[in-house]
Amino acid sequence: MEKGDASLLSNRSFLFLWTGQSISMFGLAVYTTCLPFLVFHAGVGAVELSLAQSIFIIPQLVFLLASGVFVDRWPKKRIMMIADLIRSLLVFSVAILLVVEELRLIHVYLLTGIIGLIGTFYRPAVRGITPLIVEKTQLISANSLRSISQQVNEMIGPAIGGFLAASIGLYVAYAINAVTFLLSALLVTLVAVRTVVPDEEENGRSDNFLDDFMEGWRTVRKRGWLGASILIGSVSNVGIAAFDVIILPVYAASAFEGVRTYGLFLSSMAIGALVCAVVIGKINKLSNRGLLYYLFIGLSGVFVLCLSLKPALWLTLLLLSGIGFCLTAFIIIWDSVTQELIDEKLLGRVVSFEMFGGLALLPLSYALFGFLLEKMGVSWSMSLAGLVIFAASLLGLSNRRVRELN
Repeated sequence: MEKGDASLLSNRSFLFLWTGQSISMFGLAVYTTCLPFLVFHAGVGAVELSLAQSIFIIPQLVFLLASGVFVDRWPKKRIMMIADLIRSLLVFSVAILLVVEELRLIHVYLLTGIIGLIGTFYRPAVRGITPLIVEKTQLISANSLRSISQQVNEMIGPAIGGFLAASIGLYVAYAINAVTFLLSALLVTLVAVRTVVPDEEENGRSDNFLDDFMEGWRTVRKRGWLGASILIGSVSNVGIAAFDVIILPVYAASAFEGVRTYGLFLSSMAIGALVCAVVIGKINKLSNRGLLYYLFIGLSGVFVLCLSLKPALWLTLLLLSGIGFCLTAFIIIWDSVTQELIDEKLLGRVVSFEMFGGLALLPLSYALFGFLLEKMGVSWSMSLAGLVIFAASLLGLSNRRVRELN
């Protein structure tokens, strides 16, 4: 362990937060693995799965651009505690419904919708509370530790969740998920948060939501590469999200061993992502980042196209690791570009526009590919998703401002 990391872990508040987040991430990995098969357990198929995922996205689209304002006004620790307690109660209720065999599709829709709504407040609160419990010089180490926890949990969580669901039952996976949220809430109660006292200039400033919103919008419009990348990213996400959320679990169920194999799929993608984070983290500077960003997007599309040929399991896992590597690479590249080129006072609003753009087309994507899976089958649907991703990368590479971005 590096000296800086050891010093950071001596901060009890950060240690409690990081431990709670690591436990919660494990629960989320189990939840993500089992959700498609919870829908299948209700006796329905790909169309209903796509609708469930759309219901998860829609509350985020409605509240995302406004939730950050409220997160800045409310105590972040309290937001996290309440969010974790609600999620624990919801998931435990689903586990009970599974035990008594009373689970219906409407219960799944309610679960996904409320958890999606909670996420619009929870995620900004998590990102905002860290600077309130660690020193500025420790922020990079704090975020790095959180990223490592996420990748490790995405490796082991799906495999364990898939094993539990396949060997014992979905109710066990969801009961464990409920406990992880509860433990996370309890650990957050032990976090001591510094109180921020506004200075005189901030006290005299009038808070106008619309003015702040429009300032962020003008920032996106003035930077051609930024607006173009958000738009192209939204298009590419149609294929990426449909592949990841809708097609992949159906692929696991139809071509392999269902939930157990799906857990291996997600773990393979997480391994590729972890390798990418380690490799790119050792590089001090990347040149031609605009080109690299879209080359990695295009390569992920090629890998998806290869999967549509239904290769052997070992090759499937290798291709999924490559997809995980590529997805993480272009996320890291994009984050570094925006952090360097956007004023930090505007970065939060720009990120909200970016996240909104990434989510905007997902309900349409889920509905479209849910329909295509029913009508065309897995192979053709996966081929189309790969072509959408690859075509989006060509759009980015054809943009001169993007190519010159460095």
